[in-house]
Amino acid sequence: MILVVVGVLLALAAVSLGLRTTMLVMPGVPPNVRLIASSLIGTILTAATLQICDRYRVHDLGLGLLLSLAPVGVYDLAKWWLHRRRS
Repeated sequence: MILVVVGVLLALAAVSLGLRTTMLVMPGVPPNVRLIASSLIGTILTAATLQICDRYRVHDLGLGLLLSLAPVGVYDLAKWWLHRRRS
């Protein structure tokens, strides 16, 4: 059960990182394409962050930083959804 919760929180953090990155890089892209690209980019950034933290043996620090982004992921998804409905 804990692994599922941590997985969901990491997914929200990945979407948050991805949406904020694509907001700067791809401003005129349709919302659905932007969400797919954001998920891929966020997953790559999250995996890279966890690997770097593992390499330096500060796994808890990396996991804590990423999990603290999870509430922002909910906000970013809500903002994306409202923007998609307006388009």
